[in-house]
Amino acid sequence: MAIKLVTGEEMKEIDFRTIQENEIPGIELMERAGTKVTDCLLENWNPKKVGIVTGKGNNAGDGLVVARRLREKGIEVALIMLTAGNNLSESGRTNFERLPDDIVILDRHSVEGMEEVFADCDVLVDAILGTGLEGAPRGCFGEAIAAMNALDQTIVAIDIPSGLNSNTGEAEGACIVASETVTIGLPKLGMIQGVGPQVCGRVTVADIGFPANIVESKDLKNHLITLEDVQNGLPERMYDGHKGTFGSLLVLAGSWGMSGAAFLTTACALRSGCGMVYGAFPREVQNVVEGMLVEAVKIPLDGKNHHILSYENWTRLELCLEKATAIAVGPGIGTAEETVRLVDELVCVEKPLVIDADALNCLKEKVLYLTKREAPTVLTPHPGEMARILGRSVKEIQEDRFEAARYLARESQTVVLLKGAYTVIAEPEGRIFVNPTGNAGMAKGGTGDVLTGLIGGLLAQGCSALEAARIGAYVHGMAGDLVRERKGERGMTARDVLEHVAEALLLCEEVDSKDPVVL
Repeated sequence: MAIKLVTGEEMKEIDFRTIQENEIPGIELMERAGTKVTDCLLENWNPKKVGIVTGKGNNAGDGLVVARRLREKGIEVALIMLTAGNNLSESGRTNFERLPDDIVILDRHSVEGMEEVFADCDVLVDAILGTGLEGAPRGCFGEAIAAMNALDQTIVAIDIPSGLNSNTGEAEGACIVASETVTIGLPKLGMIQGVGPQVCGRVTVADIGFPANIVESKDLKNHLITLEDVQNGLPERMYDGHKGTFGSLLVLAGSWGMSGAAFLTTACALRSGCGMVYGAFPREVQNVVEGMLVEAVKIPLDGKNHHILSYENWTRLELCLEKATAIAVGPGIGTAEETVRLVDELVCVEKPLVIDADALNCLKEKVLYLTKREAPTVLTPHPGEMARILGRSVKEIQEDRFEAARYLARESQTVVLLKGAYTVIAEPEGRIFVNPTGNAGMAKGGTGDVLTGLIGGLLAQGCSALEAARIGAYVHGMAGDLVRERKGERGMTARDVLEHVAEALLLCEEVDSKDPVVL
């Protein structure tokens, strides 16, 4: 099931409740955390010598457990403590007293000589500051962070890179740039916002046994989509099914000069698993894609406005709407007056609907009137489209993507998928789901059209709006990641992503598939 994403305050409350309600001592949780970090170091980095810098709070205590555990495994350890052992918390002091005598400990408030101390270390461990940081790291803490980064060595951060705000992902001062972050219990919101993705490196979650009733609380409304979510949500493929069993999608896309949008959306819908795909295109678009979309049923829309989708074609479209179990509209359709009128009429049709791109621009503030719809509805804006809908700047949207998506979902009573790095999906009840797949190579024209076709195809097969958005985003991103593995990010195209959707779906369906990393 989806993993919760938490703020620093929520994590502190989980820790407190675990100790108070379940009578698990804090020092036991610290021991578990340090052990998990140690296991990760040994498994992923296989070091012979490790340098550790500890600061204060539980983060320092975790680092001291790591130091002891590494020595027990025969690994040489060099330890710099920025806070003296007798000034740590009770659990921290206890773990300081448990340190073996043969660990080299430097107790200092200056980072002078760090380069010499850590010169022959294979990996460094950041145990300076945890999730409680507010503002910029001060004094020797900030100096140590800058000095560690300057060493140009592999750094593994415990829980969160020191200097990173666990809620916002901002770094107001010096911030550790980690190769790997072993986050304790649950991933933190700051890891997928702001500079978080740039400084966390590979992120793995260390499960230290927080009780399920606490970590699965309904009060925690932010989630990370997992492979298990996708596997559980994919529509069933009945052995005796036929094309009618798996639904049919009507795609309305394209205009003169935008035939590629019509092709990419429809072609991806064909790969989504739905039984039939109908493509309703302006005649001039139809002429371009006719030989490219051989499996789709094409519906050329003639008339005086044969280069755009026009309301004059409504009677012809009504026949297709009767056959369709879901609708996808928007990619490349433009915002001509006749197109706006068509979109206005289309949203009144009570069938599952994904609204993207120009269809959102046609609706503008009328998106907020979609509350009258009863059928499942997914909106897929990018930040610019979201800004236009809400009357805000793109900067305001990007500063709090969670709030923007949650607000629009609530006000429109739809599922909102806000595109971008770590795509945000919001439902009307306030829950947020963040997609961990995908990469910067997908920041190309046309990749959003591929996503629209995939979500539409999932809606046609009977997925709820939330499931279609979650599965669509994850599979779409996974397809992009497959392209990156084979072709790199720079030269990736939307068609490359399209051509890897089927393989991504296959990988998701493998029973023994596991997420290699969480973020």
